[in-house]
Amino acid sequence: MKENRIPTITLIGLILAFLGTPMVIFGFNYFLANGPLTDSLVVAREISIFLSTALLILIVLKGERLGLDSIGLHNRHWGKSILWGLLVLLICIAAGLICVGLLGLVGISYGDGTESRRYDDLSLVTMSLVVLRAGIVEEICYRGYIIERLEKLSGKWVVYVLLPAIIFGLLHYRQGPGGILISFVIGLVLAIFYLRTRDLKANIIGHFLVDFIPNVLAPLFEGKSD
Repeated sequence: MKENRIPTITLIGLILAFLGTPMVIFGFNYFLANGPLTDSLVVAREISIFLSTALLILIVLKGERLGLDSIGLHNRHWGKSILWGLLVLLICIAAGLICVGLLGLVGISYGDGTESRRYDDLSLVTMSLVVLRAGIVEEICYRGYIIERLEKLSGKWVVYVLLPAIIFGLLHYRQGPGGILISFVIGLVLAIFYLRTRDLKANIIGHFLVDFIPNVLAPLFEGKSD
């Protein structure tokens, strides 16, 4: 009986997709020792994360010898992608609000005041870069690459849908238990949408807007109203 082995280059890609971003963030947090973040440090961090994702794309193109459509990235149907992205945004907001309400019923608050204050001194331009990176990189890694590769390797939804969503949620541990739960639920929503459309552009648009509205757009309008 032939053993179903994971190609070495795909195994490397999965490790990079799962751990690339967390390791960069862990490294920066370790050397900063939870001190205040500055624009220059965060820009350097975000560029490092983009570079790790560029390496993952290089693995897809040169190592696996596959096209970007193998991770859901293609240049087709931009109109549909935008509409799907807006729908992703609305459902993620609804799911997040439901989670916040349920957490409130059991006395669990969402977020961590200490962690959020670390970003107080960042410019909105830098925050825009952060949320743009989150939308692009997290979707390429956790929806595009991981789901596609694990689906082909295992064929079990527990592995290619639930496992990435759990890890995606746990990576938001600095936001507390509430942040982990909300990130897990939103990760599931994003995974379901990706499996329905196989259009990573839509996921990237929706994910970006989910982060951009509260972290950049809302503070921008609050500043104008002061």
